[in-house]
Amino acid sequence: ELLGVSPPAGATSQAVRALRLLAEQASKGIDYKSLGLGWEHPTARTEYRSGKHSSITNARSKARSKSSRATLMALLKSEPADSLEDLTVSSFVKEVGLQRDSGPGALAKFGPVLAALEGELFLPLRALVEGQPAMHTTFNGKPVPPDLVATCVEQIVSHVLQGDFSEWRYSNSVGARQLEGLSQAQKDHWAEPTRSEHRGGIVVHEDAPGELGLFWATKIGGPSHGFDVEGQCLLPLLANARHKVVLVSDPAWPHHPSGRAHFRLLWTSSTPSEPVLWLESVNADFAARVDARPWKRMVIHHVVTKAEAMKVQLSLDTYMQIDLEHVVKDRCGKGTIAVASDRLVLRPSNGVVEASDYLSGEHDWVQVTEEVTGPLRRCIYTPRGD
Repeated sequence: ELLGVSPPAGATSQAVRALRLLAEQASKGIDYKSLGLGWEHPTARTEYRSGKHSSITNARSKARSKSSRATLMALLKSEPADSLEDLTVSSFVKEVGLQRDSGPGALAKFGPVLAALEGELFLPLRALVEGQPAMHTTFNGKPVPPDLVATCVEQIVSHVLQGDFSEWRYSNSVGARQLEGLSQAQKDHWAEPTRSEHRGGIVVHEDAPGELGLFWATKIGGPSHGFDVEGQCLLPLLANARHKVVLVSDPAWPHHPSGRAHFRLLWTSSTPSEPVLWLESVNADFAARVDARPWKRMVIHHVVTKAEAMKVQLSLDTYMQIDLEHVVKDRCGKGTIAVASDRLVLRPSNGVVEASDYLSGEHDWVQVTEEVTGPLRRCIYTPRGD
């Protein structure tokens, strides 16, 4: 049974699964329209799944979830099997705060909606659509243009719902400019969701094909850049070709990836300007009961491999120098390691803002024009040129 009702005879297994996932996620929903975004929301993905957090049990959220469930039940009883996929798409679009006949909702297709449900994007998308008023101010209280936020969110959601989110990230005009100067082979290496396996069954990976895991990545060891806390801080990760994450999946925590580090492709301010891979700290999920100590060297191993494949420099925080030296020695690498203070070029952001405690002391700031950072003292690995 589905929602206490037998699925229509002849309904496909995919249609039934999609509607079941929608019912499950809608029944543990948060009413961002009335509650807004903020620090009171869950900090770990498992808190959303449990449905016990106060944001979910709040009277307004419970009332909306009850209404969502009732609507789905009524539709399920009245619709024939061959319309179940359309029913799921229309219901999903409405539940995340969109219109089916206009905007991103008009572009929605069943396959991408099923993928979004499989990736648990119900709440992230609802938060981005309905929580935009909270995204009109940076962490430090500076204004963020509402029209730019609305356009950015519309583009992100549209490409999720039409199924080309990952492709769009690298091919839109702003993203293409961020990668301009790389060879096609380097661009392909950068965009690839590279994966490496390590001892103990630990996997280090740049999400997965489709990159829908980016929506949840900042809930790992966050929460300040989370989709329902400071949603504007998530936009650059979702919309910028230069921005990825390195995730850690540890079998000791099988529920979802439990480690995360921001990973960017930036450019030096030197002449000529050179590409550099920029890694930030490795964070562990607040709820995960795992030994995260081995992760740092595994992540460094992963990004060193990436830098060598792309033949570009790698920039790490200086506290990682000893670990970097160990990894390079372990790999019998013949590149060089040095500490330097460089300025980096930030080409315009496709996510309206940029957000990083390492690139700037502002946490997040509007970044629609090219900027150059102050001197940043970092540990630089330069692969050997062959």
